[in-house]
Amino acid sequence: MRTFNSVTVDYFPEQELLIWKIKNTGMPNFCIKGLEEFKEFACWVKEYFSSPLRPLKYIVSGSHHKDIYNLGGDLPFFLNQIREEKTNQLRKYAYLCIDAIYTIYTSFNLPVITIALVEGNAYGGGFECALAHDYILAKETAKFCFPESKFNLFPGMGAYSFLLRVLNNKEASIILKGDSRFSAIELKKIGLIHQTFKENEEPLNDFVNKLSKNYNFNYYDTKCKKEIALITKKELLKITDIWVEATKGLNNFDLRKMDAFGKAQSRKVLEQIP
Repeated sequence: MRTFNSVTVDYFPEQELLIWKIKNTGMPNFCIKGLEEFKEFACWVKEYFSSPLRPLKYIVSGSHHKDIYNLGGDLPFFLNQIREEKTNQLRKYAYLCIDAIYTIYTSFNLPVITIALVEGNAYGGGFECALAHDYILAKETAKFCFPESKFNLFPGMGAYSFLLRVLNNKEASIILKGDSRFSAIELKKIGLIHQTFKENEEPLNDFVNKLSKNYNFNYYDTKCKKEIALITKKELLKITDIWVEATKGLNNFDLRKMDAFGKAQSRKVLEQIP
């Protein structure tokens, strides 16, 4: 098995299951280096598990960070590029995010089911990442939100596409514009999360075993749903191009709020790193 700098990888052949988790080092977000490595990781997964000698039915994502699944965008990077008017760098970053999101949405181009195991908070791009999976399992205490409106921006890496395929416009708008934090239980009630679990529970094995009893149906059921409510990479790129354009409209007050939010996130993460 190959090793990576930003994620751990575990393969369980008896369950035909692969788990990748963000390592408990640094910020659990989408930075340029991590996104570039994810492309390598995705190519390796596709190649390695194309062999019939390594059967695979499930790809599961998670995090080794306590109480954090993923905090989304690299806010310090955003600030630097916006202040220095480096639009091309922002677009490069945004396109790498879409590459990652679309890879997950298309199941790494393999005949598998994807599952987000959310044991902690998922904000911004982290929430979008979870939504790109076929199923979301979330701890009851996990919180989800799109904080972008706090600093006069919007989530541009898939949120609109994923939410508006599942929710009506009013429900989606509340999540997209409200900058409120939603519990896993609240999101389960409206159909965004498939199963919640309590502290100290480990639901993954039971959930996978349940899916495996009717795997043929469950796999093709997800394929049919994606065909009916198809999300194309072209659509995701168009939205993220609008996001890049929107960053040009932020003023100094907006950027100060983004800076404060990013620093608050960093303090909380540093407190958890051993």
